[in-house]
Amino acid sequence: MGKIILLKNKTVPEDPYDLIFKEHGYQPLFLPLLKHTSVNEGAILEFIKSEEFLTEYKALIITSQRCIETLDTILRILREEGFDKLDGILNKPSYTVGPATSQVLKRLGFTNIRGGDKAGNGSILSDLIIDDLLLEADRTKKVLFLTGEIHKDVIPRKLRLANFSMKELISYRTEPLEDIASRYLRILDGVNFREDNWIVFFSPQGTQNIVEYLKEHRGNFKVASIGPTTEIYLENNQMKAEVVSRKPNATELVRSIEE
Repeated sequence: MGKIILLKNKTVPEDPYDLIFKEHGYQPLFLPLLKHTSVNEGAILEFIKSEEFLTEYKALIITSQRCIETLDTILRILREEGFDKLDGILNKPSYTVGPATSQVLKRLGFTNIRGGDKAGNGSILSDLIIDDLLLEADRTKKVLFLTGEIHKDVIPRKLRLANFSMKELISYRTEPLEDIASRYLRILDGVNFREDNWIVFFSPQGTQNIVEYLKEHRGNFKVASIGPTTEIYLENNQMKAEVVSRKPNATELVRSIEE
């Protein structure tokens, strides 16, 4: 059984990379490089259950697994409270990037999910939102964007240029973790070095220390990149990726590695 070291936090309630690599006979091992801390949970909870959100806001935008974890917590609280307008939240158009976040939203009970595998990045998703909501007779274009403390401005910029009113609520902050090299060594303890061992980079963020370490102690691991941006980052740091996933999702990553 080949080992796959995934340089990411394991997402909850399920991690699609964990599931699919196990299905294909690999042993996934997670090495977090970043710490994600939930913030503003109370403020987000109060706004999402408010009449303003339920009646005036046309859509919810959520593009991050970390934001979905916050939503998961909030929905649990609302169910425990017996919130009688929960369907008003779950039925609201919910836009997301990629199939993974779309699938998790579905498991949380959302019924009107848009984008997903039809929107591979924020720019495509923005165009989809604009096209969808401009067709509606009601010209109110208020949308809620749940996001991290650090994020690209593609979605806010494109929607505001199209005269959308966007409310951004920060649901988590990201900080680099320490002792990456020592935790990497602990993961390697007991690993049998075979030709089908891989280490996967998901983003340049937080990888500086592990890249420097791997340049000297890479061992018998092949390197995979989740996409071209990360591939360029690795090349600029004198590391070559043997495989680049055709699309940034679990299905395409395992397919690219096996091919």
